[in-house]
Amino acid sequence: MKTVYNQTVPCSVPECTGYSQRFNRVQSLLCLLLCLLISPVTAQGNRKKGGKDARNSDTWSAEEYSGLRGEKELQAAMASKGFAWITGSPADNEKLSVGKNAQFFGFVALRYQSGRAANRGTLGRAMYAIASEAQRDNMARAVLAEKPTLTDWWADREEILTLLEDHLYTGTPINREKLTELGERFSLLNSKVAIYEARAYADFEALMGNKQKELIKSWRADAESAGEYGKKIRVEADTIDREDFKQLEDLYAKAFAWLSGKPEDNEIIPIGQPAQFFGFVSIRHKSGHGANRGKIAKDFYKILQSEQQEYINHAVKVQIPVVREFLETRHLFLYQLASLRTNPDKFDTAETDKLSREMGRLEMEAARIEAEAYRKIRVSMSDEQLEAAMKMRGEYIIDESQVVAMDIEQRGATLSILCSGCHGRPGLHRNGMPGPDLDGFWNRSIASGRGFDYSSAMKSIRSSRGPDWTPELLDEYLAGPKKFAPGTKMEFQGFLNPDDRKAVIEHLKKTR
Repeated sequence: MKTVYNQTVPCSVPECTGYSQRFNRVQSLLCLLLCLLISPVTAQGNRKKGGKDARNSDTWSAEEYSGLRGEKELQAAMASKGFAWITGSPADNEKLSVGKNAQFFGFVALRYQSGRAANRGTLGRAMYAIASEAQRDNMARAVLAEKPTLTDWWADREEILTLLEDHLYTGTPINREKLTELGERFSLLNSKVAIYEARAYADFEALMGNKQKELIKSWRADAESAGEYGKKIRVEADTIDREDFKQLEDLYAKAFAWLSGKPEDNEIIPIGQPAQFFGFVSIRHKSGHGANRGKIAKDFYKILQSEQQEYINHAVKVQIPVVREFLETRHLFLYQLASLRTNPDKFDTAETDKLSREMGRLEMEAARIEAEAYRKIRVSMSDEQLEAAMKMRGEYIIDESQVVAMDIEQRGATLSILCSGCHGRPGLHRNGMPGPDLDGFWNRSIASGRGFDYSSAMKSIRSSRGPDWTPELLDEYLAGPKKFAPGTKMEFQGFLNPDDRKAVIEHLKKTR
């Protein structure tokens, strides 16, 4: 017996064998049932490092990327998105990371399985580095082909945001018919992009040699090892504009995830989806990826009154069957997408379009449920609650104009807030946080914090650059962790201002 959405049902399939050219609809649904019922750790295997259960050893990954969709996970997603939307601005809602479109190729599962060692940029550059000219030409053509569709996709997303924001800020009832129409078109465009990409990845695979296959297999087992191939290289193509180089790099990263993974990996999407319209990505970016969804959800709940909390709890219960149906429909779409790789003649354009529209309809229904709950919370919040929420947002997003006016001690203490989401505040680190404890930082060697599973990238820094941190070495690291130590688990993008780095370093010296 397995449990999904707090419902226990019998599981009659012994193991998921993935997509087969012989799969009919019933078999496909059985495969879906298994993928949804098996816990992510069982379906994907325990994390390689030490055989630890990822749900217990890395709460950051479990919250974001494990694919869990129980009531608790949806509640955390909804509370964090509600907080982001209520305290943010329309400009925040427009923010999305590269790779957020056409998220059908298993990169999310790869991040989870690797314990965050899999870096999109590193893997994209590594795939580009080993690609032949013919493979590079195919990928560049896909970027050119999908660009007009992506432009329309962004335009439709803007219209969806306007409908939802009008409801939040003015109380204007959401036009469900218009929202559904937009959602279906939005999803069709997204699926069209996915098809361009899937065909490019299938063409890439058809041209792969044994050496490429061996390398890709080894990177899947150890994502950090791809860093050696992704160093000092830039993904580019003469046929596309410079502004599209990041998109091209993303295609290589997704190609790696799809070609090296299993069909069930593609089922996994981040906890914030569907309905990624409410600005949480902006908080992630502005906090240097230090914002922790679970912590934000818990802290926001503390600000809310019980009646306001119930708006979220009720919305979760209403949304659960919608999300379930979305995942089922998405699974059938993935089956069609997989046929472009295994048997292109079996690809059914009419069926794919139908499934795409249905995904769009369901995503808009999920978005409407959330938006109406957030509006109820917003209008019922007192001035004191709003002030507390904005103060809480300020703990994740630093106002640079204020920081510049501070002395070095104040500046370091303020900027260190960005570190606390992953490392914890002084004396308040918890097991399972995505970063090691910073207490006593200067009294220990590099990559030696107690109870933390460091990446091999950081361990190699200890052996190659000296056992202990120095101000100069730490300054280099804080300027760009991923560049300094490709493969590091640290998500923070770095402090570009040298005065900021100096202030943080002085602050860390006091953690003795």
